[in-house]
Amino acid sequence: MKHNRKAYRRVRMSKEMIQMLEEQKQRFRAKFGRDPRPDDPVVWDEDADQPTPVSEEDIHEVLLQALTAASSPPEFIFAFRKTGRLVTESNQHLLSPEEYQEWCDAVEEYRRLN
Repeated sequence: MKHNRKAYRRVRMSKEMIQMLEEQKQRFRAKFGRDPRPDDPVVWDEDADQPTPVSEEDIHEVLLQALTAASSPPEFIFAFRKTGRLVTESNQHLLSPEEYQEWCDAVEEYRRLN
């Protein structure tokens, strides 16, 4: 699986995302008995006694399970595995032209192979 680490980008948050982050903050308080600090993870290992980030591999595995359960097109699952991205009409504008092309190339590779 190929992942490119780049500089952070600012993304305008929707009302739903703001609400989700507030709910996550409340879950953090309930789990760890304090407010999250700037260096605490937003998504943490539920089994850990201290705030520990969930591994990228675990997040990808959960997403793969969800994609499979939702009967997502196999070429999208292949492209996610290959690029580490899940591209949709609503998020493709956040990708660089190279990142988007990498996704499209992976989808086409699956179609050529199958």
